[in-house]
Amino acid sequence: MLTIWLVMWYGNEYISHSIDKYVSWLENPAKRFALGIGGSIVFSVVAIVSLAVVFEKVFNISIGGGWTNIWITIGATLIVLLFMLSKEFLYSWRDLSLREEKMRSEVLSSKFDVLKSQINPHFMFNSLNTLNSLIYQDQDLAAKYVGELSKVYRTVLASAKNEVVTVEEELNTLESYTFLQSIRFEEKFRVNIKLSDKAKSEHIPPMVLQMLIENVIKHNEITKDNPLVVEVYDEEGLINVKNKIVLKDTLPGDSSSIGLSNIIDRYKVFSDVPVEILNDGDNFIVKIPLLKFK
Repeated sequence: MLTIWLVMWYGNEYISHSIDKYVSWLENPAKRFALGIGGSIVFSVVAIVSLAVVFEKVFNISIGGGWTNIWITIGATLIVLLFMLSKEFLYSWRDLSLREEKMRSEVLSSKFDVLKSQINPHFMFNSLNTLNSLIYQDQDLAAKYVGELSKVYRTVLASAKNEVVTVEEELNTLESYTFLQSIRFEEKFRVNIKLSDKAKSEHIPPMVLQMLIENVIKHNEITKDNPLVVEVYDEEGLINVKNKIVLKDTLPGDSSSIGLSNIIDRYKVFSDVPVEILNDGDNFIVKIPLLKFK
C-alpha cells in the first residue's frame, strides 16, 4: 500500500505541475480545475489498476482486501486531490493579489520618478537660461517658448492621473519638448518622427518618449560637427527610438539609468513584452511595446 500511495502522490503532483505549464489558474481557473480533476482521475485509475495487476501477476502478491481496497484507495486519493487543487487555487489568487499590490506600488513610484525627473534643476536651469536669451533677441519667440514650457509641465502634472495615453497624445507633448530643445540647440538637434496611423492610435505610458529623448540628450554630444538626430519609428508593434552614439563626458549625478529603469518597470505593469535596449557601438536603440486597449 505504501508503494501505491507514493506512486499516487508523486504522479499526481507531476501531472499538476505539467498542466500548470499550459493552463494558468489565474487566466482560466475552470479549465485548469477540470483538467486537474480529469487528468488525476485517469492517472489514478490506470496507476492503481496497473500496480495491482503487476503485484499479482509478476510478484504473486495480492493487495489486502482485493479490488474493494483498490477502489477505496482511488476514492481517498481523489479526496486528497481536491484538497491539493483547492490549495493551489488559493495560493494562485494570493500571488495575484500580491502581484497587483506590487504593480500599484510600482506605478505610484514611477509617476513620482517622472515628476522628479522633469522638475529637476538641470532642466529648469537650461530652460530659464534659454528663455533669458530669447527675451532680448526675439520677444515673440520668447512668448511662444513660455507657452510650450507651460504645456510640458502641465502634461507632467496630468501624467500623475493617467496610467496610459494614446501615442497621438504623447506626440503632442513631445512636440512641445522638442521645440524647447530645438531653441536651445538650434540646428544641432533634430527629431524625425515616422509613426504609422495605426501606431498613433495605440497606447503607451505617459512621458515615455520624452524621457527617452531626454536620455539621448544627456548622454551624447550636440555640436555643429556632431548634430544629434533622433529617429522615432514603429515596426512590428514596437516604437523604436534610435540615435547615433557620440558619447560625451558625463558629470556625476547626470546618469539617466534611473529614467530607463523607470520605463522598464512601468512596462512590466502593463505588458508581458519587455522593453528592449540595443547598443551595437554605433547606434543606441530603445524598443518600447505598443499597448492595445479597446
